[in-house]
Amino acid sequence: MKALMLDALRNLRSRRGATAVTVGGLMLAMAACMLLALLASALAEIDPTIPEPDRVVMLDFKGNPPGQPSPWFTRSPVSFAPMLKERQVPLDLVSRVGFDGIDINHEGRLQPAFLLIADPDLVTVLGLRTVQGDLRVSLNRHDGIAISTGLVRKLWGELPPAQAMGRRIESRGTFYIVTAVIPNTDPRAPFRKANPTVGDAMAMVGFETQGNPWSEEGRNAIYVINGRVFARLRADTRVEQIGDWMRDAFKANPLYAKLPTEWRDKREAAYFRGLPLKRLPFEGETNELRWQLLSALAAACALLLVLAAFNAINLQAASLLQRQRETALRRSLGADGAQLLRLWGAEVLLPLLLAAAGALLLAWWLAPAAATAIGLSPVHPVADPIALPVLAGLGMTVLALLLLTLLLPAWPALRRATAPALQGRTASEGPRGRRVRQGLLTLQLGGAILLLSLAGVLAVQHHHLLFADRGFETRNRLWLGVFVNPDFIPNMDVFLAALKRHPAVTNIAFSGMRPSGDARGVQDLHVSASQHKQILRVSKVSPSFFETYGMTLLAGSPKTGSGEVNIVIDAKAAKLLGFENPQAAVGALVRGGGGFLQEGNEQRRVVAVIRDVKMESARDPALPQAFVLTDKPQWDITIHGPDLAAVRQAVDELWKAHGPAVPHDTQSADQIRADFYRQEEVLTAALAGVALLAVCVAMLGAYALVADTLRRRRTELVLRRLHGADNTAIVKQVAAEFAIPLLVAAIVALPLSALLGQLYLDGFVDRTSVLVGVVWPLAAASALALIVVALSALRHVRLALALRPIEALA
Repeated sequence: MKALMLDALRNLRSRRGATAVTVGGLMLAMAACMLLALLASALAEIDPTIPEPDRVVMLDFKGNPPGQPSPWFTRSPVSFAPMLKERQVPLDLVSRVGFDGIDINHEGRLQPAFLLIADPDLVTVLGLRTVQGDLRVSLNRHDGIAISTGLVRKLWGELPPAQAMGRRIESRGTFYIVTAVIPNTDPRAPFRKANPTVGDAMAMVGFETQGNPWSEEGRNAIYVINGRVFARLRADTRVEQIGDWMRDAFKANPLYAKLPTEWRDKREAAYFRGLPLKRLPFEGETNELRWQLLSALAAACALLLVLAAFNAINLQAASLLQRQRETALRRSLGADGAQLLRLWGAEVLLPLLLAAAGALLLAWWLAPAAATAIGLSPVHPVADPIALPVLAGLGMTVLALLLLTLLLPAWPALRRATAPALQGRTASEGPRGRRVRQGLLTLQLGGAILLLSLAGVLAVQHHHLLFADRGFETRNRLWLGVFVNPDFIPNMDVFLAALKRHPAVTNIAFSGMRPSGDARGVQDLHVSASQHKQILRVSKVSPSFFETYGMTLLAGSPKTGSGEVNIVIDAKAAKLLGFENPQAAVGALVRGGGGFLQEGNEQRRVVAVIRDVKMESARDPALPQAFVLTDKPQWDITIHGPDLAAVRQAVDELWKAHGPAVPHDTQSADQIRADFYRQEEVLTAALAGVALLAVCVAMLGAYALVADTLRRRRTELVLRRLHGADNTAIVKQVAAEFAIPLLVAAIVALPLSALLGQLYLDGFVDRTSVLVGVVWPLAAASALALIVVALSALRHVRLALALRPIEALA
């Protein structure tokens, strides 16, 4: 074995260039595949501390109002927990958990924390642990509160958890006793809610304690998605039965009769299901988008790995072709086929192992950055430790590549006759071998064109998403977010007055949302005097909101009124409500404010009409908009000025001097808009990187094919030169080797690229044109592929043109 390895190493050193190409290409391709496998493994995992997770289920809800069906929420009204208990369905430990926030008054400063409202049985269902105290007792105690070690650190620094027990904390005039300290929530827990401002600061209170801020109406609502309900299956219970139990409980509830008649008359007002806990990481809009992203990248990386494998096979075949005399000598000295296979296997295995080790190291190093890019928590375990299935997958990949790279080139090498090779008459690869290598190059070029085209489509659409006209401006707008309960916005009069006087500030506006980053809003049915009915997307804003965001005023003037609700609508809403033009809508009264998208009795006066704006995501159709005007401060503040850097500096300085003692954050509106399309940005960047790697692999394949062609046809080219062929004829002869592979690759890859690109664009309501979004990227990819092939052949073409007849004919 030692002699075999030394022999293999000597042979590898004699062809360092080919070995480096093989190792580099396979390492990058395997690293990309392994990185995606690590991310997929991390996304699919649930909290490992949950006991018997196969028996844990979550109750899921899907609303079905007429014309407004919802997706599965992966949440439900928490009222289902007491409803199922009352009906004594065969489920154990049915427990609610609600999500809210709490602002803790500590040393004159409000410290926000994430608040969980839970039933005591949730401790048993999910196996919740404590650092100090008894969590079940804490959730049963009226004035008790359990806090995380992150909140302990936030309030009292490095105080030991034991010393936090019994301390009093206050929030909005209510005092709590710390009765338990819990560890920071695992990012895979089914109730964790990521919030970069709050971080690990979390508190837990019981549903039947003073810490529950919800009203009795909110707790009992049957159509408000306000939490999650968990339970344990009994041995004789199937998860498929849960949906029927939920439906029966829903319809038996007295509140069901209060739903609008058209919601429940001969139709289902909602759908229900039990969701196994292990399915939770794959459900929900955010998770589905992540899996779509990983699936697209996985297909691209798999293609890259195939291209790198083809390159390795090609180089190994060329190597064995050049070593015919050496192979013949070994066979004449007694080496049989098995011994040669062992030698060649060692020559293939060593680069593969080196590539796998490099891929493992590279994937481990890049995993945290990749996890952050797809929105995972920084503490989410992705590659520490590396999951065993991922390592097993890497080992199987190495084994498959070993067999392919060894056996395919070795089969013709072992069949060649020994005697002619010993006499110096080495055999060529023949027409079949040449066609195989051209076929491999065709696949490499086709893969490169496909990935380049798709990367171009994604890049053009992402640019469109960032700069498309949505009816408002985001440039030079700074968002200031105040992280407190929106019902208790602190007094900011001094800060705002100083900000308005600052020369860097042009406009200031309050709002209950960020126009460039919050796609979902409250929808409310409005009825005009002409009885036109229309559902409008409603947002609360200050009168200066429209000028601050550069919205175009078509009629009227945004202003608040005394004793009535004033609204501003866009032109689309005005038309749908039956007004002939924007001017006709100004001063008109419309009715709104009804629950469940029903008619309300609240009179709202239209005081202005603006040009159409779109607050929704580019994936959703634009709804008609309504803006309720209010002078009250809200937790989203936008500051506009001609110089964003000067505005940011002014906000930072004035907040330090006059701002309230609450956490806050600032971000440019442009960045918020870019963050909203982070998935498209990540997919575009990742696919572009994979495409460039595929281009490099194709370039190496073309380089190897042209080099081998000139080596084999050296004498032929010189003879053509002697018979009068000029430089153009020689170039045509060389170009003929890769012209057909490039043409076939383009014929196959371009239609497929166009189809996939159009399917991607069809996922957006707001998308770029076919010419800009599909045709131009395909043309650019084709041109780049042609340039790559030309560059690959350039050096060898120059060598062919410089050949001297005496040198070639010797």
